[in-house]
Amino acid sequence: MKKILLIVSFLRYNPESVEKALALTRERDAELIVFFVLDVEFAEKIVHKLTDEGWIGGKPSEQLYISLLREYKFQAESKIGEIERQAKQVGVPLRSLIKSGAILEETMKIVQVEDPDLIIMSRRKRSNLSRLIFGSLSSALSKHVKCEVQIIDS
Repeated sequence: MKKILLIVSFLRYNPESVEKALALTRERDAELIVFFVLDVEFAEKIVHKLTDEGWIGGKPSEQLYISLLREYKFQAESKIGEIERQAKQVGVPLRSLIKSGAILEETMKIVQVEDPDLIIMSRRKRSNLSRLIFGSLSSALSKHVKCEVQIIDS
């Protein structure tokens, strides 16, 4: 069976990409795999940025970091739940996965295991500085995978 991988994260969620993934999954008689990455690097950067900007003083507690990740996981489950409901309504077979780690690294692992025919992901409009600091998953992914990658701009 053909597989379509929809990559979702805190920064990479767009209803358009979900609609496109559902439509293409039906059209291609495929299975949709929704992959939500709890990007730990993003959480670490948030904590460091809050510290550097003086929003929180001294060394942040481990509890702050754990709380951020807990909220992040709750949001992931909520977004996946929404997508699962939509998939059920249109009769699209769906599997969902949540992984913690660096988004590019975890995505490459899933791509190797699942061998999708198509990857769909959202890309937010960001400044050049933001791309420099956080990198560009879409650019890196397009260079390292053999399947088609469709980018939906937000």
